Amino acid sequence: MTTLFNFARPPFDCLNAEAHQRLAQSLSICYFRAGQVVLNTGDVPPGLYLIIKGTVEESAPHHHFGDYGVDDLFDVRAQFDGRCRHNFTALEDTLCQLIPRHTFLALCEQTPALASYFTANLAERQQQQSQRERLGQKNLAEFILTRIEPDHLQAPLVVENRLSLLAATEAMVAQGTDCLLYPAHDGSLTLATRKTLLHALTLKGLPLTAPLSVLTPTQLIGLPLESYLFDALLLMTRHRIKRLVVWRGNEVAGILQLTQVLGLFSTHSHVLTLRIARADSLPALEAVAREQQQLTRSLFAQGIHTAFLMRLIATINEQLIAKAFALLIPPEVQDKVCLLMLGSEGRGEQIQKTDQDNALILPAGLHWPDQQADLAAFSALLERLGYPPCPGRVMVNNPNWVKEVNEWQQEIERACVNAGEADLLWLATLADAHPIAGDRNLLPPIASKLREQLADRRDLLAEMVRPAVAFHAPLTLFGRLERAPDGLDLKRGGLFPLVHGIRMLALEAAILETSTLGRIEALVACDRLSASYGSNLAEAFRLFIRLRLRSQLKGGDSRVQIGELSHGERDLLRQALHQVKKFQQWLTLHFRLRQ
Repeated sequence: MTTLFNFARPPFDCLNAEAHQRLAQSLSICYFRAGQVVLNTGDVPPGLYLIIKGTVEESAPHHHFGDYGVDDLFDVRAQFDGRCRHNFTALEDTLCQLIPRHTFLALCEQTPALASYFTANLAERQQQQSQRERLGQKNLAEFILTRIEPDHLQAPLVVENRLSLLAATEAMVAQGTDCLLYPAHDGSLTLATRKTLLHALTLKGLPLTAPLSVLTPTQLIGLPLESYLFDALLLMTRHRIKRLVVWRGNEVAGILQLTQVLGLFSTHSHVLTLRIARADSLPALEAVAREQQQLTRSLFAQGIHTAFLMRLIATINEQLIAKAFALLIPPEVQDKVCLLMLGSEGRGEQIQKTDQDNALILPAGLHWPDQQADLAAFSALLERLGYPPCPGRVMVNNPNWVKEVNEWQQEIERACVNAGEADLLWLATLADAHPIAGDRNLLPPIASKLREQLADRRDLLAEMVRPAVAFHAPLTLFGRLERAPDGLDLKRGGLFPLVHGIRMLALEAAILETSTLGRIEALVACDRLSASYGSNLAEAFRLFIRLRLRSQLKGGDSRVQIGELSHGERDLLRQALHQVKKFQQWLTLHFRLRQ
């Protein structure tokens, strides 16, 4: 029987040689004719069935739960419960392998990883799958999971603010460091570097005897000790800085230098953002943009976790688009307006470049004679950088998406009163707004107005959530993955219902977070979702993103070909889509949608 059983398929690949032999010796073959009952409700199961050929239906009176095909196992739950809860009937002539129940339970007791596979929820199963994929590989996942430790840090040099510039320089040389900390006027710590002191002496003409207190304070940017090194890299990338302050409670544990981080992180993500920052012409920026795809491909191939990959690429996208804005919008205007990203860009979930989705907030009475021409040039540049125009014209070259603060607020009120289909879509689009350039303080009044208007309008939220339940998950009537010739559309049948449903729940709870994963965390924190339910939805989201991205990087479209997935991935995908289906049912009940 061992020639028929695939010991390399999960979860049996975790068994040792002794367990292999024990399982092989206990296997038997069962044959069932079409229409024959395999198990009845209440039966003590003889063991776990693995289908070699044919199909078996799971059902109860007046209810159909699904069916099982080649390579599927059933009835797992009965092995642990001791009784079958449902009926199992062969829909066609079916051939199975039977693992006796006493053997299966003994193997589970002997090998916890086997038991965990069958009892774990989606989040745990996804983690197990990731561990299998990383087994034996030395890649950037090790960096991702590395936390900031004292050994990574440069000892802090803290001095009094009355110390002279000369004495401060001497103190840095004596300690072998390139920066120091001193108290600002309000008592908070600020940072000065060798470059800071050099500019004070040469550009500002300050004397060597001038105290540190005359320098302009710098806001400290840092992280707590034990944070991930990846988060440190992300902060350095976003703020274009070379060092972070690392805290141990309220005390400074040390300074983390960029060189130390890059020594552990071998990709060129930070180098790419430095090139973006230094790009002083449109051709230079276009050259950098062309390298972004290769960075994504490299990071994905090296096993970077999907959530980390999204955050890193989203940060680079922000830098790229913000630099384009800086190159084309007049300097006297840039700091007075606020550039918003919407859609997947606003949620920080854009790994591959997608359609432009942006808007602009203007201050009252801004004088900008060439506004329309400048914004049209900006949209054209984004297209050259790889961001196609939005078919719905949700772009700053469309005057409908460029307004003053009070105009945005009035438009929100108008949309809530009219509540037409276009109005509701407009409100949902605005809910993902994220500022990336200019005066970011212009957005909060608009974001708060949107949530205040919708928080008590369950009628509007109910209408807005309907698209989330309109598309069915790509599962057959019997609960198996659809075999679409052109592949599964996980965006339509998986991601959109999840992303849009979570967005509506976040609006109902007046949550300002814009990313899907961040919204799930916030909904769990305010008891709108249970921790386990939120974890499963988050893992389903990550799985959909990862599978679609892999398909895109292979040169295809975003559709996922079932035949290219491993058995474990197919199992995870089916479980994730069932989570989405249950989520859609829950949304229908929660918002009391009438069919």
